[in-house]
Amino acid sequence: MTSMAFTCFMSSLLLAGQVSAGAPGSPLVVNRCLVSLIDEVQIPAKETGQLMMVPVSRGDMVTTGDMLAQIDDSIPKKQREIANLRFMKAAEQATNEVDIKYAAKAAEVAKEEHEMLVKSNEGVRGAIAAITVRKALLGYERAVLQAEQAALTHKVAGMTADEARGEMEAAEMIIENCRTPSPLEGIVVQVFKQEGEWVRPGEPLMRIVGLKRLKVEGALDADMVSQSDILHRKVTMVIRLASGPATFTGHINFVSPEIGATGEYDISAELQNRQDEQGFWMLRPGEVGDLTIHLDQAPVKSQALAERNR
Repeated sequence: MTSMAFTCFMSSLLLAGQVSAGAPGSPLVVNRCLVSLIDEVQIPAKETGQLMMVPVSRGDMVTTGDMLAQIDDSIPKKQREIANLRFMKAAEQATNEVDIKYAAKAAEVAKEEHEMLVKSNEGVRGAIAAITVRKALLGYERAVLQAEQAALTHKVAGMTADEARGEMEAAEMIIENCRTPSPLEGIVVQVFKQEGEWVRPGEPLMRIVGLKRLKVEGALDADMVSQSDILHRKVTMVIRLASGPATFTGHINFVSPEIGATGEYDISAELQNRQDEQGFWMLRPGEVGDLTIHLDQAPVKSQALAERNR
């Protein structure tokens, strides 16, 4: 069924739906409401590469975190290995202070040597040639600059280690993106790509629907009941199955703030589904049934708040 046809079908159901109510505060029944999906997701590829593994097939049940697909991650793993080696090398250089200590000692000795030559000339003028004194001063200045260079090299090594760590983390992210876990509990209803195919980011791999909870939609006459009286109210829905009627419970989770041209406003309720003895979900999207809104019971949120305050 196309999207336009489905919309028309749903519209016809809502227009055909009838609302019946008894005395004020009594349950309100909305007839012929349509059940549809809440949890539905098309799983995309996150990285470019070849699909190495697709361990699920159409109709498989999956839970949150289950492996759905594995893209070839050999290249990012090698990139992580190289980045790890660069990190260890840079980290060793960043923690090794031998050059700094040696340069500091060399500068200290060069300074003492220059000072001794200067003092010697002060005692006996011209005892040490001026050029020798100047060379000693140059040696001292060179040693000071070497100490500064060693400190800078040490600092750069630390920055290189941080850079390599960042490359490792980036490679880890790519490796993680090559693995596609299920984001929800549900059923695989479509598989678009097979093992061995090449995929790009954003391309759909498969479609999963969750049947643990479903929504049912209808419309209410604005003159019959106000929007504020509907939100969070408990609801029940009776569906006629092959095995007999089955009742499902839930609550109103959306009330439209807009009133349409027909004088009605849209509502939506979330229903809790359940499985039969064979493990099949009993309530399915596309089912049509009567929705009862229990105005005689406190709103679901109010009940939960009251229990927490006890």
